[in-house]
Amino acid sequence: MGADSPHLIPYRLIMIPKQFIKPPIWATRFLRWYCPNALLEEIEGDLYENFYRNLKNKGARYAKWRYMVDTLRFCNPVTFKKARNHTYTHLNITSMFRSFFISAVRNLKKNKVYAAINVLGLALGIACCVVIFVIVRYETSFDDYHSKADRIYRVNLNQKNVDGRRFNGCNYSPLADAIRREVTGLEAVTGVYCLRAYQINKEDNIYEDKYAFFADQEYFDVFDVAWIAGNQRRALTAPNSVVVTDVFAEKFLGGMDKALGNTFSLENRLNLTVTGIVEAPPTNTDHPYSILISYPSLAEFYPESVDNWETVEAGATYIVFYEDTQQDQIYPQLNGIINKYLKEDLAKNTRFYLMALHDNHDRNYDYNSFTYDFPVPVMVILSIIAGLIALIACINFVNLAMAQSLRRAKEVGIRKTLGSSRFQLILQYMSEAFVITLFAVMVGLFLSKMAMTQLNAHYGGNYLRFDFLGEPSIVIFMIGVIAIITVFAGFYPAFVLSGYRPVWALKSQQNAGRSKGFSLRKGLVVIQFVGAQMLILITIIMINQIDHFKERPLGFDPETVVVFPYLLGNEAQQYTKLDYELRQVPGIITHTFTSGPAAPTGGKRVEFHGDKGEESKHLGLINYADAAYLSTFNLELVAGRNFSQDHLYASSEVLVNQALVKILGMEDPEAAIGAIYTLSGEPVKIRGVIKDYYTRPMSNEIDPVTLQYNPEKVAGVAMKISTDHISKTLEGIEKAWKTVYPNHLCRYKFMDDVLYRHYGFFDVVFSFLGLASFLAIFIGCLGLYGLVSFMAVQRTKEIGIRKVLGASVLNIMKMFTKESIALILIAFVIAAPLAHMAGIALLMELPERINPGIGIFLITLMASLLVAWLAVGFRSFNAAVQSPVDSLRNE
Repeated sequence: MGADSPHLIPYRLIMIPKQFIKPPIWATRFLRWYCPNALLEEIEGDLYENFYRNLKNKGARYAKWRYMVDTLRFCNPVTFKKARNHTYTHLNITSMFRSFFISAVRNLKKNKVYAAINVLGLALGIACCVVIFVIVRYETSFDDYHSKADRIYRVNLNQKNVDGRRFNGCNYSPLADAIRREVTGLEAVTGVYCLRAYQINKEDNIYEDKYAFFADQEYFDVFDVAWIAGNQRRALTAPNSVVVTDVFAEKFLGGMDKALGNTFSLENRLNLTVTGIVEAPPTNTDHPYSILISYPSLAEFYPESVDNWETVEAGATYIVFYEDTQQDQIYPQLNGIINKYLKEDLAKNTRFYLMALHDNHDRNYDYNSFTYDFPVPVMVILSIIAGLIALIACINFVNLAMAQSLRRAKEVGIRKTLGSSRFQLILQYMSEAFVITLFAVMVGLFLSKMAMTQLNAHYGGNYLRFDFLGEPSIVIFMIGVIAIITVFAGFYPAFVLSGYRPVWALKSQQNAGRSKGFSLRKGLVVIQFVGAQMLILITIIMINQIDHFKERPLGFDPETVVVFPYLLGNEAQQYTKLDYELRQVPGIITHTFTSGPAAPTGGKRVEFHGDKGEESKHLGLINYADAAYLSTFNLELVAGRNFSQDHLYASSEVLVNQALVKILGMEDPEAAIGAIYTLSGEPVKIRGVIKDYYTRPMSNEIDPVTLQYNPEKVAGVAMKISTDHISKTLEGIEKAWKTVYPNHLCRYKFMDDVLYRHYGFFDVVFSFLGLASFLAIFIGCLGLYGLVSFMAVQRTKEIGIRKVLGASVLNIMKMFTKESIALILIAFVIAAPLAHMAGIALLMELPERINPGIGIFLITLMASLLVAWLAVGFRSFNAAVQSPVDSLRNE
């Protein structure tokens, strides 16, 4: 063949008529760098031959692409083995991993206890991570579904008073209209007013539901609402119109086909006509409305709120920025509204604060919302707990794997003798970690599903959802969990196992990995128990703090007190009639008309000052009461006289507590009787002094309190009932209510339930902390079990020799227990100060913290030692009762 023949194939160059085309130079250089020298010429020749063939048949572009692909396919860690002798090993990747997987499953089946402990420990850690991930993801997703969520802000209230700053998520009812008129740069503005609970009357039926929102027409321009029927642009323009959800229509109106045009009464005060039907909002929203009532109807339902620039009720204002609007453009205009509409003394201490919609739920620390708040610090604490438990589970895996490694030292030696590389051994043991993690994930998902079912039942709704196949975030999270745990838990054991020298491993498996002093495995056990003991200590410290508040005398008696939180209008002297009817109920010991459900915890905040003038203003609480108030709550009168039963009209004479007397500068309660001070700008006279009581159960501060008789301000009833025949007494209370208010539901509560809302959130958090502490100490004991197993294998012959020389089972168990106790004591020395600091930091917001006594730490230490001794005792007993013949037969 001539030199010009097109079939000539040079080694380094492909020759085509009229042009020369080379393969991609970077691919060739990469091949020469990566490929062993002994194989380079053969492989490079094959690649050039394929390149020429593709160049001739399919063109230059395909030939270059194929050359790059073939080069990268050859250049992988399984195809080439860069050993010192440059030998070539070609393995099928699929077959190799299939072999690793089968080997891993067989090994786990052969060591069922080891596999079960590992799977259980990891499953508990994974279940905890999954549950907390779902909780955090749910709580941080509130109102994210709105298309304008990143441009929606709530106008919060920030006011300064004599006692500091007052923050409020609600605002003045006329604010939304004022912003529409006065502020530029906004796409939409809407105002809402929330009724958290309400009743409706439909024909002769009375129903109760939650969350009715008065909303204006622009509500639909701010928030996304899925319409089913009705005119979205006009549904809420007219008074007495209402938009209902599909759930409400099905539940109360006979179905969606009958809902439009239907009518019902709200609280027997407002007749409403259905003008639209929408889908119920998702649960992750701070506007979980069941009905939306036209804002013009609020003037009829609650006329005091119209044009009221002095009182903040249950209304809120939301605004939507244009794309290019900045907050700096809005604040000066809001300040203009303050100066224009608020009184001068109020305006100078008032500011508006714009809070992004994304922050309304989880960064709403000082502001109130319509549902509940889930602060970011709580999410951080939960996430740390989840990570800590997962870390403890991974450490447990490492300890057990290292204990198991001594049994497999000979296997490592044989594999290495037969030619296995360290990389292949690492892959094999990592595949075992992957199999265990995969099984643990399956069990963990099952446990987390059960846990979320229980949490949903506790919270009374299907809030937490776990759809593994339908939610990408769950899939990504689980893939990440599997990958991280596999690498974290499996890498170190695989690295150590693969590092055994064949001669060393085959000569003495008992000495493999033997170390003196404080080994890494012991350090890992210490880390496990540091985490577990910290959780236990923090939980006990916080529970003791809350128990301190729960068990201390409040200064009033809430036992067997039943309250009507809210009364209705007194147009036809209903209060007098209700008073008469309640007196006829045999089980009621005494009853009192109060200012609402807050009494005696809480009340309306008012300013007062003594004879030094307004420069000595203070902030206190006022509650409205009658002569039976003190006896109903067992409040003690220390000086002066109680209200008279003959009072028929509002009186300027008041009862005050000792804290208010001290603020006025009088130490002796008797000296305060007859003194006059100014309350909300009006002079009042002290008639009597009552003993201090706690108006805030979660605080040690005593608020100055004023009790005033004013029938016009009555809003609730509290009844002290007998413990005998409580059910009959409650029936009598319902009958008395129905006699006076036949068209209203009887909504009574026990005072204990009213107080529980102060502790409820802490009880939920502490129950979770308690469960987390149990899981941590349980998994930690599994790790201790692994360490003892490791020592038992290392010291098999020593145990046999000791038994031959006369050592008892108890002596051998003491030998193992002594080392375990030392590790737990070291962990406790580290955990105790850290837990003390963490517990104090978590309780920083409380005005008075308990001083954790030594008893708390001793209980934690004793509990750790006890459960650890059980775990160690079980494993060491098995090692101690083993026959010396079995221990020494290898010699």
